[in-house]
Amino acid sequence: MSRLESYWDERGWDMALNATPDLVSIHDAEYTIVKVNAILPKVLRKSPEEVLGRKCYEIFHGTAEPPSHCPHERAIREGVPLREEFLEPHLGVRLLVSVAPIFENNRRPIGSLHIVRALSDTVGWPKPSEPGTTWVPTERQKEVLKLFCSGLITKEVASQLKISPRTVEYHKDRMMKKVSARSLPELIAHVLSRGLLGVE
Repeated sequence: MSRLESYWDERGWDMALNATPDLVSIHDAEYTIVKVNAILPKVLRKSPEEVLGRKCYEIFHGTAEPPSHCPHERAIREGVPLREEFLEPHLGVRLLVSVAPIFENNRRPIGSLHIVRALSDTVGWPKPSEPGTTWVPTERQKEVLKLFCSGLITKEVASQLKISPRTVEYHKDRMMKKVSARSLPELIAHVLSRGLLGVE
């Protein structure tokens, strides 16, 4: 097991990986795919063994190097979550890709979480979400979520925002109930895949 896989397993993120119909994967800083949810290989018509250990640009773009718009490279470089929408000719589908950097001990990014959603109705892919009313976090909830995304724990989030840890937990619990998330990772996966943090 790689350092990145171990880091995420310790935080219970496996539940979040399989809690969404979107394609979810974890990539290390060198673009290597180290973990995927169950649906990703099926949608790409590959076995898990054909995906794990490969470079993400080989699998998603069919190229020998990252594309110029690579959201993974930018997330690692800037250390912030972001979203990118583009037509992927290799897969024949328009994609919405949400990426969040993964930090080691709140220092430098060691990889990123990818959530990929098809924006068009494509055979074999999960159907795009129907438009409708979407819960939107408050500005304070967004602040809490962004700090959790950056790898901080409750006490550190409280210190940054100059509020009590109990208040941080209150905001987290309210948000989890709003989206029926069973864990913090599942909550983060939900808000990132829907662009609810307002990241570019």
